[in-house]
Amino acid sequence: MDFEFSVADAPPPSGFDLGHMTLRGTDGTASSCGRRPDQSMMIYLSLSQLLDGLRQLLERGRGTYSFGAVDSSFTLHFRLAKDGTLVTRSGGAGGPLIDCSPAAEAAADLAAAATDFTAGALPSLPPDDAGAQDLMGSLAEFTAAFGAERG
Repeated sequence: MDFEFSVADAPPPSGFDLGHMTLRGTDGTASSCGRRPDQSMMIYLSLSQLLDGLRQLLERGRGTYSFGAVDSSFTLHFRLAKDGTLVTRSGGAGGPLIDCSPAAEAAADLAAAATDFTAGALPSLPPDDAGAQDLMGSLAEFTAAFGAERG
């Protein structure tokens, strides 16, 4: 699965900046970009929430996780099947199918994309920014559990 994160230009930079998230899978695409009403989200806080929620789901080894972006109506639904497949849908449990991939592969894809995004975006934020600190903590926990290498 391909994850893409972007931040809107809004000086001065802050951990509460708006941005967008796009997921491209074998069965479809979910994106906050170009939607009416606008579905831009607080990207740093939303990405932190996505990393934490998926980490907890994958560590449980079963169940579901519903992601709701911070300050946005953009939502995703994840279900971890018994065979280790991560089923990703746009919106709720009955929403359009985005992807069905081995959970380890999806986790590695997310870790790599989040690592790339933070490497480019976080240096513009103040070092004591709470949003940046939350995201770095979430990313560190996620990559410690699932790695950042793409499969």
